[in-house]
Amino acid sequence: MNEIIPFQDCVRALFDRYWIRQADDPEMFYAIKKQEGDLEAYFRTQFRYHLIVDGTFAKLEKIPFIARPSMGILEFEREQSYVFFACLLAYFEDKGEDQQFLLQDACEAILNYAPKEAGAIKWEDKSTRKAFVEALRFCRDQHIIEEIDQQIEGFRDQADHEVLLQTTSMFRRVLTLYFSDLSKLQTIEEFECAVQKEIEEATTPKQRIMRTWFLESALRHEELTPQEREALDCEIESWQAEIESQFDFMHVERYKSMSMIVHSEYHYGHYYPYVRYNQTMNASIQWATEVFDKVRSGEIIPDLYGRIRMHEREAFQIFLTVKEKFHYGWNKDFTLIKSSEAAWKMVFEVLEQFSIVRSIGDKQIYCYDLAGRITGEYLEEEN
Repeated sequence: MNEIIPFQDCVRALFDRYWIRQADDPEMFYAIKKQEGDLEAYFRTQFRYHLIVDGTFAKLEKIPFIARPSMGILEFEREQSYVFFACLLAYFEDKGEDQQFLLQDACEAILNYAPKEAGAIKWEDKSTRKAFVEALRFCRDQHIIEEIDQQIEGFRDQADHEVLLQTTSMFRRVLTLYFSDLSKLQTIEEFECAVQKEIEEATTPKQRIMRTWFLESALRHEELTPQEREALDCEIESWQAEIESQFDFMHVERYKSMSMIVHSEYHYGHYYPYVRYNQTMNASIQWATEVFDKVRSGEIIPDLYGRIRMHEREAFQIFLTVKEKFHYGWNKDFTLIKSSEAAWKMVFEVLEQFSIVRSIGDKQIYCYDLAGRITGEYLEEEN
């Protein structure tokens, strides 16, 4: 008989997956179910998070300390997809669980569910259909609906394409379960204020910092309140010891401007398998390494908080230097990008996502000392 999956692996799986279904990963699901009491206590104490363990799935309700654009649904390339997704959830609520429906009927219903602020919906517009397909595909891939006959993707190219679909019980579990009752809120502004109030008033500084450490690549200390910074200064060693005793593949590192949880190489590759072979990521690392080399040589001097302020033009020039040095090792898809400016835009987005840089207005950016934590050397090829 196989040994039960360790507690620490259950924690990471719940953070890294939207939900864990019994049908997809029964071993992990039953490991979580068996350790439900300990896991629930850990998440409530350390993060003030809800853990939901139902008969067929487990889900951790992850509310960030600060919401980031990168925390959106990565499969959505269009803002309109979010509107369609919200409308679909309302439509499914009216349909009920395990109910079949036709795609064309859903299209007709969406016209009534969509808010006026979203503008007119024209299904003859291909970009509109693509946005709707993105929302439908996400629902399918997250097992909120099932395809019974024909496939959703056909709607992108053919406005009258028909698909028979069926709801599941999972759509009722999509919306996050908060500790406070937010059901009476009427506008997005009221919702955002209520969530922010809950985070600020109902969580401790430690819980807010733990949320960032576990959900983001790094915590920027400049975003902390004086109370949170004081707690970090006084307690980081005890928090560090606590995390490292609980997780044998994690440790906490602190720099002047940032702190972060670092994973062992094995687990980083396990949870982020695309990173090793992603050329945009490789170029981003090489850019950060070039900046750090300039710091070590004295060419660039960080401020007292470990930040480097530079103009966007200067950052782009560093990218051109990196391109000149390393383009021989870049893959063909990346080197064939029409312009260096377009390639740099892709790299900059990755640097922002991983908290290495941040735009601060007036065409200025900050590069943080996290850049010194990574290197951009090519790996030795295996024989």
